Amino acid sequence: MSVSVIGALFASFVIGPADIPVADLFAQLLEGGDTPEALIAREIRLPRALLGALVGGVLGLAGAALQGFLRNPLAEPGIVGASAGAAFGAVVAIYFGLAAVFPLALPLLGMAGALMVVA
Repeated sequence: MSVSVIGALFASFVIGPADIPVADLFAQLLEGGDTPEALIAREIRLPRALLGALVGGVLGLAGAALQGFLRNPLAEPGIVGASAGAAFGAVVAIYFGLAAVFPLALPLLGMAGALMVVA
């Protein structure tokens, strides 16, 4: 999920009505200067991208806090399916004998199963 957030942040910084190559955009951001590209990068695109990421994070945090406050079981692991995915990963580790050979196989495959179900 964090990879998609970083990708969206990068896309928000790079995409805009002014056609500026990515290398020039980052060079103007780091070097400064008074060129139109530097002004667009520093004054328009960077604040827009950072503010969008900040607002998205705060909205997610507010939603999680509200669900916790109201004790809403909508995001409970059993309803989402993470518990079943973790159990499936653990069964795979036990069935193929990975848990006997590699002790961390059971929790790692459990986490992988939960992540595959949720993602």
